[in-house]
Amino acid sequence: MRVFTIAAILVLSATLIAQVNPPLHRSTVKTRAAIPTITLHETSRKSIASEMGGAFMFPAKCDADGNLYIRKYATDRPLLGPIVKIDAEGKRVALFDPVAISQFKFDRADAFSPAPDGGLYQIAAVGITNLQIYVLHFSSDGSPSTPIRLDAEFQPFQFAVFANGNLLASSIQRDLQNKSDPGRAYTAAFSADGRLLAQLSLDPPPEPAHATAKSAVKLAIRDSQKSTPTLNLSDAEPSPDGDIYVLRRSSPALIYVISPAGKILRTLKIAPPATGVMPNTFHVSANRVAVSFWDENTNSQTLVVTDAQTGRRIATYADPGGLGPAFACYAADEGVFTFLHLGEGNTLEVVRAEAR
Repeated sequence: MRVFTIAAILVLSATLIAQVNPPLHRSTVKTRAAIPTITLHETSRKSIASEMGGAFMFPAKCDADGNLYIRKYATDRPLLGPIVKIDAEGKRVALFDPVAISQFKFDRADAFSPAPDGGLYQIAAVGITNLQIYVLHFSSDGSPSTPIRLDAEFQPFQFAVFANGNLLASSIQRDLQNKSDPGRAYTAAFSADGRLLAQLSLDPPPEPAHATAKSAVKLAIRDSQKSTPTLNLSDAEPSPDGDIYVLRRSSPALIYVISPAGKILRTLKIAPPATGVMPNTFHVSANRVAVSFWDENTNSQTLVVTDAQTGRRIATYADPGGLGPAFACYAADEGVFTFLHLGEGNTLEVVRAEAR
């Protein structure tokens, strides 16, 4: 998880990947008109009075009604911070707190997913050497129901819930009795009652087609090192059609569309605004996908909107500065992008922007 404070915003680092395309004979090339970049303009900035002070963890989520779900950072329990629900008027309407489930002594709670009933699902873990993984469900008023235990042992990170109640989790799985085991990426679909349905096999991140000598050395060093593996997925979000879209942090960005049965239906490949720039996060709305790319070399953000079925680029938007990398919501019908920001006095601000 990423933590945002008034002193600094932690953003994902970018890895430069060189890619060279082979030359084509001029007579056979059909030139595609470049899609112009449109500048976003801030249309509103609202301070959330109930969330003054402290910090929040990213990513944030939205539901179909425009409610924001934000995970607060708690200094006394940094892995068990509560999640607040903020309505479209900027009022806190619910608090979802894993600690409130007192019969379970959770060691950590990770990714969450808004529920169709206005509540929330969240994945949590008990234990260190004998891991027990649970899915928490909170009602719209914040009251918890009995957690569901998953039929698996892994360290959970990413998580989302299908419209039919099935679950998707991405994690690191390792032999906890073997301290030298670096682990391996693990992604699986589960039934609503926690039974394993299918383990997904995802392709490795794309490598440059023509690596330079310098990049080849880096790849060789990386492959020879036994370090913690990269997660299969860096973000996940259910779509209106009942599937789940998941983001792999690579360049180009890869978005897998997964069915409730755990089948990969299609893969969208979204080119970055510049070579090697990595995706930050993404959101699905109607039949559109909006991906945020953050370039740490220039501290600039570009948002690419594509067709959710084909991955065809529809529009490219530039952040003029001030919006920040905490891209929280996207409403395709209104063309509105929502960002979170910490203002003066650590006041949480909801910033909305659109093209004008």
